[in-house]
Order: sequence, then structure tokens, then C-alpha cells
Amino acid sequence: MTAETTDTTTLAASAAVDSGLRCPECEYNLTGLTEPRCPECGVVFDWEEVRRAVANPPRIAFERAKRWNKVPAFFVTWVTVLFAPWIFARQIVQHASLRHGLAFAGICFVGTSLSYFAGMDWEFQVTWLLTALIYIPLQALWLSALDPAGWRKTGKTLRFWLITGCYTSAVMLTEVVHGPPLLLLGDLLEFVMTGRVNSWLDELYEFSTESVLLWTQLGLWIIVLCCVYAKRVTKRPHAALVAIRTVVVGASLLVLYGAAVQWIGAAVCNVFD
Repeated sequence: MTAETTDTTTLAASAAVDSGLRCPECEYNLTGLTEPRCPECGVVFDWEEVRRAVANPPRIAFERAKRWNKVPAFFVTWVTVLFAPWIFARQIVQHASLRHGLAFAGICFVGTSLSYFAGMDWEFQVTWLLTALIYIPLQALWLSALDPAGWRKTGKTLRFWLITGCYTSAVMLTEVVHGPPLLLLGDLLEFVMTGRVNSWLDELYEFSTESVLLWTQLGLWIIVLCCVYAKRVTKRPHAALVAIRTVVVGASLLVLYGAAVQWIGAAVCNVFD
């Protein structure tokens, strides 16, 4: 048998036993490797994550794309999150990567902070961004407590909602148009009880283009989280109960956000005073 024949036989055998395992960075064939390091690009990976990708490939555009293709994929994902949340909900409940979620959130945070340099003082920038960073895990804890799956698989549920919070930070990029919706819990409660607000942040409660933009930002953010929650619990019976719980979740998120802005934001701001 010639060397050429041997090489051909070896390649054929390798193809026959191809496990489908691919490097998450460069898609190099990992079949037969034992060390969790890609010999092609050098990236260190998690075998469990690689095997999950074979059994359940990603559906979110930002997670499917590789290298420079992630640039257009980011914008596709951003549009899907904000303007087709029912599609995003189906995608994220089937497959979600923490690494990609953190990268997506990082782009949103950096893009928003860069836009702030033109019109906001640095103290406000730092206060707002730190408040948002603290709020995302706080929101994940709250949604995990409201998620029936979280009562049995706490770690996985918390991870899922943390990834969801990273992707829903897409709404931060809408702040480059007008700024963030600074909703204070005290103002919200006062408006619900009396119909008026006596605060320096009363623009949310005035009928104006400004208030419409700010409430639209909050609405887009809450709707996508409610869609993800509803999709995640639809396997449970009693559709009416799921709908009621989803509405309650949306209302509680508005309260949680107002509390975070009022108390966490104020605490962070006091550090700079």
C-alpha cells in the first residue's frame, strides 16, 4: 500500500468518525482531541459547551456569526431583540451563551457611554452605567425567583436570566437619541396615587415628544422581557395563568427599575459627592 493510499484511507476514516465538534472561535474540527484548546487558533474552550452546540446549535444571529460577520449579526440581533421580541424569545429559550451575551452587552454599554461624552458630565455617565451594571444581576435574581424552573435548577435559571439581561441591554443604545428614562420609584407611586408628580424628573409624566420617547424605551425593554418569560413558562398548563403572571412580571420589573434608579443610582452618585 502506497503512502498516498494510506493518507487517503486515513482522511476517509477521519471523515467517517467526524463527531461534528467544532471550535467555537474558528470552527476547526475538534474530533479526536482531548485537550480543551484549539490547535488552529489557540482558544481555550469548554467541552460541555461545544457538545451543547452540536446538539442544540445557536439561533441568535450574534451567536451564529463568526469573526467580522459578527458586526452585521450584532445589528440583526439588536433589531430582533427590540422590534421582534417574540422571535428573540423563541431563540434564547432554545440556546443562550453567556460569553456571547456578555460581549453583546459590552458593545451596548461602550456604544452608549461613547455617545454620552458629547452632552453629559462624567459623573452622570459613571453613575448611570454603574447603576445599569448592578441592575442586570439584580433583575436576574428577581426573574429567577419568579421562574418556576428556578425553584429546581437555581444555577441554570439564574444564568439564563443573566444572559437575557445582557441581550436586553440592547435598549441602552436607544439612549443615544435622547438619554436614559430616569424613572424614580417615588415619582411613579406618587403619580399612580395622585395623578401628578412634584419632582425635577417629571418629564416622564408630561404629554410631550420627550415623554413618549422615554416611555417607548421602557416599553420596548419590558415587552421583550415579558415575551421571554411567557415563552419560558408556556410549557406549563393554564394559559390564562401564564398571561396573568406575565403581566405581573412586567409591572414588577417597572417597580424594580424605579427602585434601582432611586436607591442604587443615588448610592453610586453619593460616592462622587
